[in-house]
Amino acid sequence: MKIYLVLTDTNTLLSKTIKFYTKAEYNHASIALDSSLTDMYSFGRKRPNNPFIAGFIQEDLTREYFIRAQCNILACDVTPEQYSLLTNLIRYYEQTKNLYHYNLMGLVTLALNIEFVRDDMFFCSQFVATLLADSKIYHFQKEIHFITPQDLEVLPIFESVYTGSLYGYLATVSDQSLVPELATL
Repeated sequence: MKIYLVLTDTNTLLSKTIKFYTKAEYNHASIALDSSLTDMYSFGRKRPNNPFIAGFIQEDLTREYFIRAQCNILACDVTPEQYSLLTNLIRYYEQTKNLYHYNLMGLVTLALNIEFVRDDMFFCSQFVATLLADSKIYHFQKEIHFITPQDLEVLPIFESVYTGSLYGYLATVSDQSLVPELATL
């Protein structure tokens, strides 16, 4: 079984701001349960035009900022037990999503290397790292609230399977259910 780490550069104002500080190519992390990225999750915008209304989301790849996004998609083999743990965790977050919020302050404290832990708040890479740790897929050597998309990108369990435009990737996967929708935007 495989899971996918999806790192993106959405070129939004928030992404550009983060990129200015980090100088990193990708500043958003999501986790996907399938190669078509149909079941892809993260902490991010709940409303496309407002980055401050954010929390647990199932990514909507038809949003304009994803259509023009650049990405690095990485794959990882997991055991059936790990996959089950991961899907159960995601289901739990889906069912309790109103209890969780976006950790904007955590981005600031991460940049300043200051401890700031809130059990009910995540930024994207912190959430993906939490899922990987709690489903026993990877044990991190540093605190989860200090994990960046760049840290996730270099994990030895992942192998890059695609780098380029997200739209280009979606056009190449066998389940092209999203591609006609994207082409009309």
